[in-house]
Amino acid sequence: MKEEFVNLTIDGVEVKAKKGMTILEAARQAEIDIPTLCFLKDINEVGDCRMCIVEVEGRRGFATSCIQTVEEGMVVNTHTPNVLEARHVILDLIVSNHAKECLTCTRSRKL
Repeated sequence: MKEEFVNLTIDGVEVKAKKGMTILEAARQAEIDIPTLCFLKDINEVGDCRMCIVEVEGRRGFATSCIQTVEEGMVVNTHTPNVLEARHVILDLIVSNHAKECLTCTRSRKL
């Protein structure tokens, strides 16, 4: 079976990605950094933390890059002022509901 590919643009870079790949996977393939917190390949791909949000031209709001699949001709922007501001707000909300005991947390010993 022949693999199908789509062409898209991420941060001005032309990217050829396998059909069905996520924006995050295509960006990583092109060595474009998109931050993530909850994404663990093949384990946890639910997009709950929203740190990997991006803007897709022609669409309203943000797309969660770890679950949004690539499409032919898609134009993705990963570090616009709107995206960066939204990520800061998201991170502030995550941290505001956190115990902030990282040095003594039992989870830190499981790394």
